[in-house]
Parts: sequence; C-alpha cells; structure tokens
Amino acid sequence: MRGIVGGSGLGRVLVSCGIVACLAGGLDSRAGGGDYVSTTPPARPALEDKIPDLKRARQGARERLADPQCLAVLTDFASVNGGRLDHVLRASGRTAQEQLDRLVFESGLGRHGCDRGVTMAFTQIHSSVVSICLRPFTLLRRPEQEAVLIHEMLHSLGLGEGPPESVAITARVLARCGP
Repeated sequence: MRGIVGGSGLGRVLVSCGIVACLAGGLDSRAGGGDYVSTTPPARPALEDKIPDLKRARQGARERLADPQCLAVLTDFASVNGGRLDHVLRASGRTAQEQLDRLVFESGLGRHGCDRGVTMAFTQIHSSVVSICLRPFTLLRRPEQEAVLIHEMLHSLGLGEGPPESVAITARVLARCGP
C-alpha cells in the first residue's frame, strides 16, 4: 500500500483515475472495445420525478403563462438592471414557458431559506436553480404552487426583492394569472 500512496506520482494518478472512473459510472467493457470510462455522470432523477406536486405545478404554470393576461405580469416588474422583465425575456429570445423550463428545482431541505417554514421557494437573481421548501410548498393549493414557480421565474429574469416584497410579487402573479 505504501508504494501506491507514497510512491511515484504516476501511481497516485492511476489510483485517482480509477477512483474517478468508479464514481463516474465505472468501467464499461464493450465487445471488442476494451475498457471504456464513462464521462457521463450517473443520471439523478429530477426533483419533479420525486415530487408529483412540483411536476404538476410546473405544467400548470406553463399553461398559465400561455394566457396573455398572465404573461402581462412581466410588464409589472423591472429587473435589477432597470429593464422591464418582458423586455429582458424578449432579448433572451425565449418564451415565458421556455424560461420556466430552464428552471432546475432542488430540495431546500436543511437550507437556511427553508428553516422557518414560511418560505415556499427561493433563488438568486438571474439564477436558474430554485430551491423548493418541500413541506410548505406541498401544503399549498395548486394555483398558489403555480404562482410560486412563476414568481421564481421572474427572479431568473432579474427581478430583485425588497421592494417589491416577496408576498407582493406572488400576490401580483395570482392577480394576473388567476386562481
């Protein structure tokens, strides 16, 4: 063992590569192909696959964003850079549904933003990663869940918070996008 750990740099590199290969999916022996190291990380199920409420909420939010009345919520807010969110979205070349589809949901379990039980979800401005506070989120009615996801999509476009306050953003989404 001392020869591997304390030995040549080549030995350490080979051991490290072997460990990385195992963690990344292992070695794959293909017929006639020899050893093959997978460069694709093992697939993780999306949070939506584990939380049906979240999957339904994304689909419902997509449907709501197809309605021009709901879509008008983008005209109600400006990005931290000063441009209206509908202009930011247009400049991106994406539809509101495509922007919503870019969001990646992760569990907020144990994260500081979810520790008080009053936050449903949170993200950072311009980020496509949204932490979902699973317990409070799943207790909401479906229209409110959908509004929360649209709210987080607005942050992904550059909407800041405080002002407007989080509750005011979601209330505006509900007013525009209906119950």
